[in-house]
Amino acid sequence: MNRLRGSGSRAVVRSLALSGSIAVSVVLALSLSGCSGPGTTSKPSSGATSSSSSPGPLKDESAAVLGWTPPAAVGKTEGKLGAHPVPQPATVPATAEIISVQAGDASTILTWQLSSVTDIPAQGLTLNTTNGARFWPDAVRLVDLAGKKSYAVNTMVVGTDTYCVCSSFPIHVGSVPVRMTSQYPPLPATATSVSVRIPNFAPVAVPVTRS
Repeated sequence: MNRLRGSGSRAVVRSLALSGSIAVSVVLALSLSGCSGPGTTSKPSSGATSSSSSPGPLKDESAAVLGWTPPAAVGKTEGKLGAHPVPQPATVPATAEIISVQAGDASTILTWQLSSVTDIPAQGLTLNTTNGARFWPDAVRLVDLAGKKSYAVNTMVVGTDTYCVCSSFPIHVGSVPVRMTSQYPPLPATATSVSVRIPNFAPVAVPVTRS
């Protein structure tokens, strides 16, 4: 009886296994057909991308990139540069051009450049306020004539060192302008122009732009 019971059990198991295989086959068939009814075809989802599609022709942008020109200066002044910090005399003629004075809520950014017909190596220390090793153009000031207030370049102290929020002073000036930037405190909301004061250069008034 044990043997017969065992045979019957195997028969039942085999029957269940066959039934399970048929069920799996039916599920797979439905999956492959996209659960479509007889005589209908499933449609691809809207997110599907055709493998036969190709990108459009490439556009040549080299002319636009290579044809870019820097913004024109809003102010220009003539002066001299020297190899020693102010108030030492400067002797080499140079030209300063103010590109922009952009005022924001948190700070004001001065962008300007220097050039000279004479090639000037290792000059520009007259833009600095100290004999130390900082060598910054931090002697440049912005003056609000209406508010009668002068603004100095922002600095920050890290440990025992002080840093200028500005470019390094130019160690070489020639016919190709040397571009520099400096950060200053925010200007009054009513300020529409400022006077840029560069040591040994004539003051120049320029408009203020708002970012």
